[in-house]
This record gives sequence, structure tokens and C-alpha cells, in this order.
Amino acid sequence: MGRNLARRLMAQGRDVVVVDRRPDATRAFTGAFIEADAQDAHVLSDVIGRIRPEVIYHLAANSDISAGVADASLDFGDTLMTTIALRIALDRTTVDRLVFASSSAIFGPIQGAIPESPSTPPSPVSWYGKAKLASEYVLESLQVSQPELSMLFVRFPNVVGPLATHGVVFDFIRKLQADPSHLAVLGDGHQTKPYVHVHDLIDGIQFFQRNLDSGVTRINIGPPDLVSVRTIAAEVCSALGVDPTITYENSPFGWPGDVPRYEFDTAAMRSAGFVIDSTSQQAVRRAAEDLIKEWATS
Repeated sequence: MGRNLARRLMAQGRDVVVVDRRPDATRAFTGAFIEADAQDAHVLSDVIGRIRPEVIYHLAANSDISAGVADASLDFGDTLMTTIALRIALDRTTVDRLVFASSSAIFGPIQGAIPESPSTPPSPVSWYGKAKLASEYVLESLQVSQPELSMLFVRFPNVVGPLATHGVVFDFIRKLQADPSHLAVLGDGHQTKPYVHVHDLIDGIQFFQRNLDSGVTRINIGPPDLVSVRTIAAEVCSALGVDPTITYENSPFGWPGDVPRYEFDTAAMRSAGFVIDSTSQQAVRRAAEDLIKEWATS
């Protein structure tokens, strides 16, 4: 997400500064880079104070949910402590707009489509989801000290596309490139969720941040449908031109903390005038073709 967003902003003529512990391994970003730990509030205070950005995009997180289950410190550090550090830094300096990458994982299992403000409290099952939910509360507290600050909390579904480093499409392609005769799938393959192409997601973020009111705006950005892991496997195999034996596990869960099925209520998104025309299946196929082409030329 961050790689694609930074590249989009630079293409639009924006001055972009990235703070991260390590440089972009894909070499997609050629702008100003500060090698630092975003968990350090002093570093963030210094950077924000010197640069005086118009917009801060808070994307730092551990997005490998299964790894976070095995080691909770990944989510408490990279997902939550980066938020706390930013919250402390923004007590010392100000910014006009803040965009926070939240997640569908904050809700956990829920009946029906997930609205921006569900009738029952969120109940995340993964440490990642818990850390993202806590991050929303931490950032929301800025309304007390900075009532004019405009904050956009974007709840993402599963995101696919170019410059990826993990995820189901990424994993399937890597497995099939190593052994095109066999594909082992985590879970029973009936996990069914919305998938959005990263370029469509960035379109949505930029649409909603144009006319933000002060305070917090929460929005679900997602496609009009869902897709199963079995269909994803078929699309990736088709994109690669292979016909492997596919094996599944006898479990509805891909890993501990997995939510096998969810869907977004995107009525607020659509009523605001933003629509994603691509289906989840189309997003997956496009992402597979993106990565295959990207790796073939790298």
C-alpha cells in the first residue's frame, strides 16, 4: 500500500517524505527517505517539525497477521506503538490532515455486512485487529487537543496489486513458480472476502480526503462483492498458465486469527459518489498479472 501510494503522490507532483526502518526493497520509491523507527516519538516529532507536512499518511503496521499471532510483539510494536508515537509527536506539532490505514480486522467475526458504525462493539480476534482498533481510539483522542484536525480512518478489505511483499496472490504465485505441478492452500479454500486492487483503494483515499471535515471520518472502501480462496487459486493458475494439483486443509481457517468470511457495507462510500467498478475476482486477476509482469522484468 505504502509503495503504491508514494509512487502515485510523486507522479502527481507532490513532495513525499517516507519514514521507515529500511529502504524500499522493490526500489519503487525514489523520493526523500528517512531511515528511522516510527515507534520513536522523538524522531517523528523532529521529522514533522522540520518538514511541516500538509498530510500525514500513517501506514506503518505489521500486516502479516499470522506472524503476529505467533509473536504478539510484532503488532504491539509495529502496529500500535507506531500509532502511539505519532500521537505523542502530534501533541508537539500540528498537521492539517491525517489519513490512517485501519482494517476490516478490527471487527472480527460479525453477522452481515460491516458498517462504519456497527450496532455491537468490534471484537477483533487477531492481535493485528486489536492493535488497529486501539490505534483508532488513540488517534481519535487528538480531537481534544486539535479540534480542527481532519482525520480519515479508512477501513481496508484485503488489498492486492503490484509491489506486494505478502498476501494470498503473492504466496500462490511464488509457490507455483517454485513448483507449477502442486499448490498447497491454507484452510479449506472456502474463505470468502472482499478484495480490492491497490490502485482502486488509492483512488478512494484521495476521493475522500479532498473535502474532509474536522474531526474523524470513518469509511469502508471496498468492492461490490466477495471472492473465495478457491476462485483466487483458479485465477492465479490461469494467469500463470499452469494446471496444478491443488490441496486444501480440513479447516475453515487459514491461520489462527483468520476471519473466514466477512463483507463490507459500502453504502456510505457509494452515497458519497465513489464507486469501485471492479469485482473482487477482477481485482485478484489484475493483481496476479501485475506481479507476474513485475517479477518477469525485475
